[in-house]
Amino acid sequence: MSIIREAAPGVLIKCNDITNSDGTGLTREKTPDISELEAVNLQLKEEVERIKKSEEILEVLLKHTIFPVAILDRNYNFVRVNEAYAKAGGRNVDDFPGHNHFEFYPSDAKEIFDHVVRTKETYKVSARPCTYNDQPERGVTYWDWTLAPVLDSSGEVDLLILTLCDITEHVRFKEKLSASEEHYRSIYDNSHDGIILSHVEGAIISANPAACRMFGGTEEELCAVGRNGIFDLDDPRIMIAVKERDQIGSYNSEMTLLRKNGTRFSGEVTSNLFKDQNGRILASTIIRDITKRKKSEEALRLSEEKFSKAFYNSQAMMSITRLSDNELINVNKTFAEALGYDRKELIGKTIYELNIWADLKERQDMLRKLFENGYVKNLEIMFKKRSGESVYAISSFNIFDVEGEKCLLSSFIDITERKIIEENLRVSEELFFKAFNTNPLPMIIVSMNHGAFVEVNEAFTKRNGYDKEELMGVRMTDIHHWVDINQYFEFIEDIRKEGSINNHDVRFRKKSGEIWRALLSGVIIMWNNEQCTLAIANDITELRRYQREIERLERLNLIGEMSASISHEIRNPMTTVRGFLQLFLKRERYAQDKDYILLMIEELDRANSIITEFLALAKNKAVELKSQSLNKIIETLFPLLQAEAMKQDKIIELELGDIPYVTFDKNEIHQLILNLVLNGLEAMPAGGCITIKTFQERAQVVLAVQDHGTGIAPEVLEKIGTPFFTTKENGTGLGVAICYSIAQRHNARIDIATDSNGTTFYVRFKA
Repeated sequence: MSIIREAAPGVLIKCNDITNSDGTGLTREKTPDISELEAVNLQLKEEVERIKKSEEILEVLLKHTIFPVAILDRNYNFVRVNEAYAKAGGRNVDDFPGHNHFEFYPSDAKEIFDHVVRTKETYKVSARPCTYNDQPERGVTYWDWTLAPVLDSSGEVDLLILTLCDITEHVRFKEKLSASEEHYRSIYDNSHDGIILSHVEGAIISANPAACRMFGGTEEELCAVGRNGIFDLDDPRIMIAVKERDQIGSYNSEMTLLRKNGTRFSGEVTSNLFKDQNGRILASTIIRDITKRKKSEEALRLSEEKFSKAFYNSQAMMSITRLSDNELINVNKTFAEALGYDRKELIGKTIYELNIWADLKERQDMLRKLFENGYVKNLEIMFKKRSGESVYAISSFNIFDVEGEKCLLSSFIDITERKIIEENLRVSEELFFKAFNTNPLPMIIVSMNHGAFVEVNEAFTKRNGYDKEELMGVRMTDIHHWVDINQYFEFIEDIRKEGSINNHDVRFRKKSGEIWRALLSGVIIMWNNEQCTLAIANDITELRRYQREIERLERLNLIGEMSASISHEIRNPMTTVRGFLQLFLKRERYAQDKDYILLMIEELDRANSIITEFLALAKNKAVELKSQSLNKIIETLFPLLQAEAMKQDKIIELELGDIPYVTFDKNEIHQLILNLVLNGLEAMPAGGCITIKTFQERAQVVLAVQDHGTGIAPEVLEKIGTPFFTTKENGTGLGVAICYSIAQRHNARIDIATDSNGTTFYVRFKA
């Protein structure tokens, strides 16, 4: 009988049984012979060497990889981290062992860790946001990371390997690019990666030129076949990735894709869900053909020869420089073409002979860091092309041995286009802000989603009496800025339909309540990834006032000219009739008709008075202008005005300021004051008060007549001063019109301020 025993993990020893001489059948294990022990020993040595080699490989990987890597036990306690991981967390390597991962980085990721331990499956996640509680100044960072389990001999999870890749800059850069359609279009059309926009269910909307080249078909053909026509549905990773995207909004996965001719290729696919301006949920998918990369990775794993092929065919710029004399001993084609050379022109030349570094001091700083740390990564540098143009690149450097000599392995990613885009974006934003903030026209940016102020310029705040801080984040409807809120909703609706709109005549309300008019124009823009309206207001308050004033004065002048031309013809027969009526009063035979005759004379006198008022409207009416005291005129009229006020159980108060002399016609100003005061008295109930004020305001002397009535309605206010317009039952509609005519002849201006507490007429004379 034989017994199989395990001498070492994976090594079995077969032993023959031994039967006792007494025939009892008892057995014991037979000592293995020397050849078997030597074989076991040899296997053990090979296993130890293999483990030692694996540890050396792990040591090199942890030391030289540019990605943060951490090794944790099954309870998520740190076992070891590399320098990149420690630096990413703002700590030292020695700070981690013995601490739990979630002690340093509390988050909801524990469910993922538990899932990996439970299922023993590797978990990959893309662009996961992260915030550091102890470093809030870093804000939100984004990471691609992989959590892979390491199993022990019993098949249980022993360790976890966490690999990170900081893609914060990439994510934020993509956010900036999305704010500019022009920049997006440039990248979309010129990207080496295939970009596809599609509906969630898989119908393709558009594909960029790279995608068309990648799949060997036109954009129309790709749209026709849809997602199922370019993805190999036999690859189970596809449906897993789509399900992940539907759950969390994005995925990043390698999968198999189909060309038009039926051939398959491997691709790295990143897909994200987003909402377009119409609120539809769409998917953007970026496809990178990684066939060459996969082959290069396999080649590097198999042999050094294939590593060389990967070096030459790499899309990154790569070079090998001998450190002893700074001579380039090898460069790949990408490196040479990026700088405008052939490979043969570079190999054997020193960097000083070629003068390819734009700043040699920058290289010296790089070498210092390289010798201190053994590597340098993610360093932004600038090269000079053969033509003298600049090439910007993100670079990594490592020291390694080539035939016993220390050499520098350099890899560069060309970011020249990105730098140009960033600079253009910066200049564009700077120009916009300067134009926006220095524009004399009021300008605002308002969110299309919730109607809140996003940005306002100084002209807007000054025009409306607000501070900028009062408006930021406040909805337009909350400050009652629009006099007619329906106009606001109509304006927004027209903007949504047309994309832009020009010169809408609208009325706005200042913080003080004062109304002003503007021609409003607007256009839809993207601002910080949000659809907004840029609105510009052209203040036409004074323009409309001047237009009304001109129309009013033209009507006044027309009536005055007509009155002047016909008054003589009318007054002559009226004088004759009045004379005969006075003659009839003296005759006895008409004594019984005396009352009728007196009434006719009174009506003729009233008609004559109206004609006199008409004549007061004439533009060319002769006036006698003298420099005199406005206050004295008011004081002279005051007893007459006070007597009229007392008849109506009302009072008049004077507030006469220290003002200079004004040039005016005494009789006309007398009539102007009388008309304004009588109108004010009629506008108030019994007990009301009229206040007559004079004061100097800059280069003007102002006469103000203020009543405490109920104010003037907006629809009436626009017609004030129009001849024959009156709200009185027996009024002629000429009193205020005559005031405007008198003001015109005195080169003065009449302004009206009115609210529910009363009305004030301001007559502004030049001092």
